[in-house]
Amino acid sequence: MVKPDVKRRYDASGRRAAAAQRRARIVDAARERFLADGYHATTIAEIAADADVSPETVYKAFGSRAGLVEAIWTSALTGESERPAEARSDDGARAARNPDELLAHWSRMATEVAPLAAPVYRLVRTAAVTDADAGLLLERIDAGRAERMMHNVAYLVEGGHLRQGLTAERARDILMVATADLSEAFVDRAGWEPADFADVLHRFLRAALLP
Repeated sequence: MVKPDVKRRYDASGRRAAAAQRRARIVDAARERFLADGYHATTIAEIAADADVSPETVYKAFGSRAGLVEAIWTSALTGESERPAEARSDDGARAARNPDELLAHWSRMATEVAPLAAPVYRLVRTAAVTDADAGLLLERIDAGRAERMMHNVAYLVEGGHLRQGLTAERARDILMVATADLSEAFVDRAGWEPADFADVLHRFLRAALLP
């Protein structure tokens, strides 16, 4: 009988873990560089040096600066837990006993994710003015945000909770602006504590979306 090659399976697992750690290191280095120096001033060579890898490794994994920023954006959407924020958002939405509890849950999730995602979004939006790849990335990000917010609105629509006359598309737009732009205004610029903003956001969403 041929014994299974335990060592080979172990080695493959180790390589995958090392690759994942290397990728995370590159993404972290890229986030620091881009947010500190801006999109156009940051080079792949600088990011590679910060992450202690070769520029070829970065290009092979991400393709371009826009590819790196897209990876940073995806990482930001995970939030502060290993379990992606979108999955945790759906868990809370299904567990909510009433629409007001659902909006409170969304407000807490937005308060967690927005500080991580908003600086990256601003970076892409600024770069998109003069960089074609960044412009395409901005389109993908906006399309993804719209799709996700429509997914969230479906919980309210299916439960019959939207106020009369408010379409799902308008509700989506309210969620998109409230969970991103209001966070920037209150937390980033005005310096509010996240918990205080979460309470205001909850009140705003209740007034804007529910009967």
